[in-house]
Amino acid sequence: MGMRDRLKNLIRRQTPTPKEKEVYNMGIQERRFPQHIAGQYLYDLAKNSTIVRSCLVQLKTEIFRRGYEWVKAFEFKCMDCEYEHHKHVTECMACESTNLRTPNPEQRQYAESFFKDYINSSHQLFIDVLKELETDLNIMDDAYLILVKDYYLDDDGCVVMSRVNELYRGDPTTLHIEVDEDGDRGHYRYTCVTHRDFVSEEKHDRCPECNSMLSPIEFTNKTQDGEQHYITGEVIHFSKYSPTRLYGHPPVVTLYSQIFTLASMEGYISTSYQKARTPRGILAVQTNNMESLVKYWKGVKEKLERDPHYIPIMGIENDGGSGGSVQWIPFMNTLKEMDYVAVKDDLRDRICAFYGVSKIFQNDTTTAGGLNNEGLQILVTNRSVEMGQNVYNKYLFPFLMRQFGIEDWKVQLLRSEEEDMTAQLRRREIEITLAVQMKNLGFDVDMNEDGDFIYKKFPSEESTKVDLDEEIPVDKYAGTNIDASQLGQLQEQALMSGSSKQQVAGETEKMSVGPPKRFSGLPKEAANNNVDRRTERRIRSGRD
Repeated sequence: MGMRDRLKNLIRRQTPTPKEKEVYNMGIQERRFPQHIAGQYLYDLAKNSTIVRSCLVQLKTEIFRRGYEWVKAFEFKCMDCEYEHHKHVTECMACESTNLRTPNPEQRQYAESFFKDYINSSHQLFIDVLKELETDLNIMDDAYLILVKDYYLDDDGCVVMSRVNELYRGDPTTLHIEVDEDGDRGHYRYTCVTHRDFVSEEKHDRCPECNSMLSPIEFTNKTQDGEQHYITGEVIHFSKYSPTRLYGHPPVVTLYSQIFTLASMEGYISTSYQKARTPRGILAVQTNNMESLVKYWKGVKEKLERDPHYIPIMGIENDGGSGGSVQWIPFMNTLKEMDYVAVKDDLRDRICAFYGVSKIFQNDTTTAGGLNNEGLQILVTNRSVEMGQNVYNKYLFPFLMRQFGIEDWKVQLLRSEEEDMTAQLRRREIEITLAVQMKNLGFDVDMNEDGDFIYKKFPSEESTKVDLDEEIPVDKYAGTNIDASQLGQLQEQALMSGSSKQQVAGETEKMSVGPPKRFSGLPKEAANNNVDRRTERRIRSGRD
């Protein structure tokens, strides 16, 4: 039995897809909000909160402050094995082929011409749509980018080619993910590219109007006018804080209690300075003459109309005929008694901590110093900004470039904080020093169009080859302080002084270590035997 016949008899097995409670309890394309909160209410709550909106504005400002740039996806790409090299090479590191190419500049020109102008009929720039997506992430943790395409079909009704014409932001409150009972996209319903009103649950059906092949539906936009169906490659969905197989978890729901409490506190302060507020209390006065008090009350009412902070007075008739008294009856505690400022600061800190926006970015420097210094606060916010930029650089932009057919270039957001000029100069100095060292080692140093150093040539084998048969001279005075070139002079001086050559050559004289005895008055057993004799004074022996 041949190998082909054996493969025919094999039984295909597949690892079961893990089941998730959220997928199977929610049903198909239905989204549940905790506490049954509507999506539009979450937007209104976030936009009407001063603290939340300040966090959202600062995050959008810092993430997109410097815009975006186009960079090369590779330096060289092998035409034979498609291996991409991210440095300058003369041959492929995978297959050793010299058939290499650089990124196609026409792809970049096409991308720049599309994104530099308005990207939709609503006259929106690309950066404006990105800011809308960032707002959706910080409120709903779900963002949708819709790609409006033109499709080109063959005679059989199959899609041959597509082209992106416009980009729009999708509303997270109306868009739903189409999944089957297993939680997989694109396996539940199908529609025609041309006639989106026709929907079928059979994959191999054809459109009754144009007889075209059906495409899987991955997203559905449910509005008052009906449903809009989007097929594969038309919608990009991503989350920031809690990505899952379906939807993210809205941050505003997590912070609902804090946001609602802050809104109530701000409302209390607002109404306390308005005319229709509840009085802080009543001044009760005991008196025997109520008629005069009633006459006086008319004037009090006129003062209350003019001044909402005027304290009203209530008269209490005294039947006993005793003297009068004045009593203050409060209705509620003061703002100081309720710790209004401390409670408000605590709620604000919790909201800002979730979004990673420090107080300094809200023009609050009251707590600066120590652990709350400006440098640490900026560092914390920069990390949150970096996390937000990674969502676009690593997920949204690569998927978007694939839909445009751009493979040689990639777009990425610039870092919010510009690199310090001193740091740039230090890095350049290190690069130059390394280039000089490589030049001294025999490498040919060159510079590309971006200003980076390129090392093309390695040292030759002749310069590095060592003759193992060649005898290497050995200095017999190695390890001593005697230089062989000065040996003749030393010998001559030794002969004149009566010394022998043997002594000059380095032979030590007989030396005695003194003093030989220590007269300390103590027994010999009490002597210090741990003395390092090398440190003791050396004297000549009396014997020649």
